[in-house]
Amino acid sequence: MNITLARRICAAAIMAIALAGPSAFPPAVAHDDNVKGKPQHGGQYTMDEFHFGVEMVVTDTAIDFHITEHLEPADMTGSTFKAIVQSDAGTKIIPLKAEGSKLTAALAAPLANGTKVALSGKDADGQTIQARFVKQ
Repeated sequence: MNITLARRICAAAIMAIALAGPSAFPPAVAHDDNVKGKPQHGGQYTMDEFHFGVEMVVTDTAIDFHITEHLEPADMTGSTFKAIVQSDAGTKIIPLKAEGSKLTAALAAPLANGTKVALSGKDADGQTIQARFVKQ
C-alpha cells in the first residue's frame, strides 16, 4: 500500500471517530448521573451528589430514614446518626438507631407540618450523609 493511501485511510478513521464523539466509546461501567430514586416507603425523598438517597417517613410515633446508595439499600450497621428537629416548640436532637438500611427513633409527640428535619451522621466507613426536609 502506498503512503498516500495509508494517510487517507488514517485521516478517514480519525474523522469518523471525531464525528462519532463520546458515544463511540461507552464507559466501562454504564452509569447515569441523572438517575434519581423515588420514595419506596411513602415518604419524602432526596438524593445527594454522592448518590446516597434518603427517604424520611414520619408517623405519629416514629421517624424513619431509609438510606440507599446508588439506589440500592445501604447497610447502616455501625453508623452514627442523629435527627435535628426544629419546630415552633424549639430544637431537639434525636439519636437514631440503625436497623439494616433504616435509621429510626421513637417520637414523644407527632411532628407538625412545616417542622424542619435534618439528618446528619456518618456510616460505618466514615462517609458523611446529610439531608434536609420540611415535613409535609
